[in-house]
Amino acid sequence: MLTLVAEPLTIDGFKNYGSIVSPDEEVAKLSEASRGANQGTAIKVVKVSANQNLFPSQLGIKASHWNLFRCFPQPHLHRDFLPAQSGEMVIQHGIKVLEKHPHSSQTFIPMGRASKELAYLVVVAVADDHGEPNLSTLRAFTCNGNQAVTYGAGVWHAPMIVLGSQEYLDFSVAIYELGDQTRPEMDLAERFYDEDQIAVKLTAMN
Repeated sequence: MLTLVAEPLTIDGFKNYGSIVSPDEEVAKLSEASRGANQGTAIKVVKVSANQNLFPSQLGIKASHWNLFRCFPQPHLHRDFLPAQSGEMVIQHGIKVLEKHPHSSQTFIPMGRASKELAYLVVVAVADDHGEPNLSTLRAFTCNGNQAVTYGAGVWHAPMIVLGSQEYLDFSVAIYELGDQTRPEMDLAERFYDEDQIAVKLTAMN
């Protein structure tokens, strides 16, 4: 079994897999002189994440779709979690499928969770020379309620994994899509694994 230890999501840690929106990290890097926006009532940080549209231009896909995902925690993940290595109980979660969107990035923006709460888990890998998941690059990240993730086009990732004691977590999701049912491979590729092949370890409160 390939076992990953989930680590906290950071801008630098995720850079090989896409980009993220991490407000606390971004604001902490700013000087006082650069923090003013909206007549001093806001802080603006530009170009924190990048959307990618790699569809052939002749397909005419110019605008991304905004989709809604209401995601439910699996029973063993329906509990409160803490940052890596600091919990009282180790929870193991198996990864059964990795997927990628060959021609588009995909941005997940969580809605309705506290900023410091561990709200979801992402598992990512880059493609090898043949476009398949390079399992040696697999990493797992725990994400706070105020952090958004943008998977880069062609980056392999597990379907969204929700953490926490709440019933569900909503995501607003931006993606470029062809939506042609006769050519599903343009939008999505999937690879399936046995339950004992890949696992992620997380730490929970109880």
